[in-house]
Amino acid sequence: MNDSPIAGVCDLDGRQNGFGSHDDRNRTLDGEVQIYASIQSGKVEHIHALSPDCPVKSKREIRDLGAVDVDESLGWLEAQVQPHARAGSDALVAIAMHLGSAALRYLSDLAGNAESIMELRKDAIFWMGQVRIAASAGELERLMFRDRSSEIREHAAFSLAQSEAPHRSAPLIRQGHEDQDPEVRAQAWFWLAQTELPESEDAIQWAVANDRDADVREQAVFALSQLPEDRAVDSLFAVLGNRQLPEDVRKQALFWLAQSDSDRAYKYLDQLLTRQ
Repeated sequence: MNDSPIAGVCDLDGRQNGFGSHDDRNRTLDGEVQIYASIQSGKVEHIHALSPDCPVKSKREIRDLGAVDVDESLGWLEAQVQPHARAGSDALVAIAMHLGSAALRYLSDLAGNAESIMELRKDAIFWMGQVRIAASAGELERLMFRDRSSEIREHAAFSLAQSEAPHRSAPLIRQGHEDQDPEVRAQAWFWLAQTELPESEDAIQWAVANDRDADVREQAVFALSQLPEDRAVDSLFAVLGNRQLPEDVRKQALFWLAQSDSDRAYKYLDQLLTRQ
């Protein structure tokens, strides 16, 4: 976390462990991963995919099966991704860590399969963005614009926004302009603000002034408030100063300005309250 070494050990009896190393900046898919499976009465309960650097502990005996062939490992993990399987989501994390095109193809097929369980599709989409973004960006964009499910389109936008894709702002802006679902458009502006990319303000200001849905316009104002502090305050000032905008939109800007911890915001509000 925050470029500091991982402290302590990974508790295999817990649920919070994820892939990591003592230097997370060097995380790549060109080394070894250790996969731990907790099995009770023949049923897989939890799966942890960890760096060999991570020391582990468990109240139970840990049996080392040695090196496992990549294809064999992948096949076993895919078998764990079943409806209502407790370890299905864990297995997708481990699959994302696997070398080769077969793992990525499996994630892409699952993400795009409208017959699959929604939560598994969303997990596949998330890990495509977190671990395999260099090869997955095009597929995430396809889901953003072509999938029939608004929930999947929105989640693909989230995954792309949370990734390190260098050109992720353009698809988010396009979705904010084009998607037929107002909630998807509103979320696209929110995720764009979360990227903190420099083009965010102008794009979201367009939505504040031009989106055809009142809720989207108000949510776009909220998105502006989520920018880094100085940029957020400047953007909200711009909304307040634009008298061409509807009154309800400007009121939203005033509300979110009041929620900030900015000295400039406090000064503005003081002047507004004491104005004769």
